[in-house]
Amino acid sequence: MNVPVILCVGGDARYVYACEELCRIGKVFSYGACGYTGDTVRLCSPEQMTAGAELLVLPMLSQSGLDIKLADGKTVSCRSLSGLLAKNALVAGGRLNTDVIEYFSSLGHDVADYFTREELVIRNCVPTAEGALQIALRELAVTVDGTRTLMIGYGRVAKACAKLFSAVGSDVTVAARKLSQLAQAQNDGCKAVGLNGIAENIGSFDIVINTVPAMVLTKQILERLGKDAIVIDLASMPGGTDFEAAKQLDRRVVHALALPGKTAPVTSGKLIAEAVINIFLERRETDVFTRR
Repeated sequence: MNVPVILCVGGDARYVYACEELCRIGKVFSYGACGYTGDTVRLCSPEQMTAGAELLVLPMLSQSGLDIKLADGKTVSCRSLSGLLAKNALVAGGRLNTDVIEYFSSLGHDVADYFTREELVIRNCVPTAEGALQIALRELAVTVDGTRTLMIGYGRVAKACAKLFSAVGSDVTVAARKLSQLAQAQNDGCKAVGLNGIAENIGSFDIVINTVPAMVLTKQILERLGKDAIVIDLASMPGGTDFEAAKQLDRRVVHALALPGKTAPVTSGKLIAEAVINIFLERRETDVFTRR
């Protein structure tokens, strides 16, 4: 089997290590990343590609349109990248927007969002939880041990955070809408309260971690938050906190996006690469069976 040519474009520190991991399965070219390591071939411009890429790896996207943000703040258009791809290439990216999906699909390429892969989502919870703990340790004037933490939501990330914060001595209470989630939280050793109970209880917490991507921490609720408390919002854009109100009220709020890439870039990069490799190999297996 021929060694595939892989083109990786943009991305933060974790993509440097993703490229290194991808070198296990192919010849990797990288453009617009924040660094280089291993056998990755650095490109000063996309036109330096010597062969059509069978696999294009894009970073986590945070905007609509066809522009991909590079490490130096500049952008490159998907239109200029499409000419560098082999016929029927695979395009893999994180949180791909409709514009990118439709554009590459219209050219006959397969498009896959690695951020929807269960193996990546589940394993990313640990570095996210560790990043949240790191923020709490940095922002608080007291140890996390002995604090009270309010966990809003009880999905995968919240469960990982609850487990870690409990392990270091924080008294964790989970606020969720579903009764099944509250029951699960209690089974896991946490206290539990319905979402409608946040307002009357929030003043007693030192740490508030939100994982719900909807407005749950309103101005009225933030007014009741202690001035020494810290809010760590882990929800994707636009978050679940009234950030403007928090500023007006002088409440400490950190909207902690992309924590795995900041706190554990090596681990996070390898996890992304593993998800991309799984997608690529599954596609090859499908092609083999389709030809038969």
